[in-house]
Amino acid sequence: MENTSETVLPRATAPAIERHLSSPASLGDRLLAQVVDGLVALGIFVLLGLTLAGKFGGLTDQGFELTGMPALILIGVLLSVMLVYFILLEAFFGTTLGKLVAEIQVATPDGGRISMRAAIIRNLMRLIDGIGLYLVGAFSVILTSRSVRLGDMAAGTVVLRREMGRVVRAGALLAALLLALGGVWGGVALREAPATTAGPISATLALDVSPNHEPINPTTTFSPDAPVIHLTFRVSQVQPGSRLQAVWNAVNVGAATPANSQLAESSVVLPGPAPGNFRFRRGPEPWPVGEYKVDLYLNDQFVLSRPYKITR
Repeated sequence: MENTSETVLPRATAPAIERHLSSPASLGDRLLAQVVDGLVALGIFVLLGLTLAGKFGGLTDQGFELTGMPALILIGVLLSVMLVYFILLEAFFGTTLGKLVAEIQVATPDGGRISMRAAIIRNLMRLIDGIGLYLVGAFSVILTSRSVRLGDMAAGTVVLRREMGRVVRAGALLAALLLALGGVWGGVALREAPATTAGPISATLALDVSPNHEPINPTTTFSPDAPVIHLTFRVSQVQPGSRLQAVWNAVNVGAATPANSQLAESSVVLPGPAPGNFRFRRGPEPWPVGEYKVDLYLNDQFVLSRPYKITR
């Protein structure tokens, strides 16, 4: 009698083996995921930037400042929000909107779902992997046999290719685009809300001012020897008796004074919609070289900020 033998695998082990054989995500897959998740970050960035600038100062005509304390607060809050986004979605679903579009998924080496602890570790390591616009993470993916970044090594995770389907991918991309556009629209709407209440205000820094309060030689760069820094303004749709206040601040002037220090303050009671100007006069010493700004408040409500520099 001819002897034959065969091995039958239990059904329960088949899915695990199939998952294990999934191919690692390539650097291109990860880059696509980062770009799509970047759309989510963009929407949050604009929304937070315009919201926080309205509360802590830093609004400009183009949007908001990216220097000084408002920028530090914005970066800290944005990083925190995005870390929560990555941690929760990867811990519960193994993927993010960007990873859905790229058809990749974070998993354990045998293809299982990662733990909350692993999700926290791999995403906190983004602070290292992300150095140089993710050059550290990119080199790690290229040089390792399993195409993993440092965060995956620390957390014991891998990123695998997974079939997601066209509908799922299209839905994830649409959701990312909507979050980006929604954040921009929401930020602009929130930024414009104070102007409706306080009344539109325009302000221009200049070297001099005309008798009818028009700026002469408008600029945002002044020399250390400039005797006066002028801020001309025009206010419309304002109630008579409203108080307009200018607060002059040193944002970063080295050792001359602590960062984000208030230097001077002046105010004027408006008879109604009218032009005017504030003057900041130099003392006996030259202005310290560095970054400055002047914030305008109407009836103690922040309206806008005008940054400027003192350069040699």
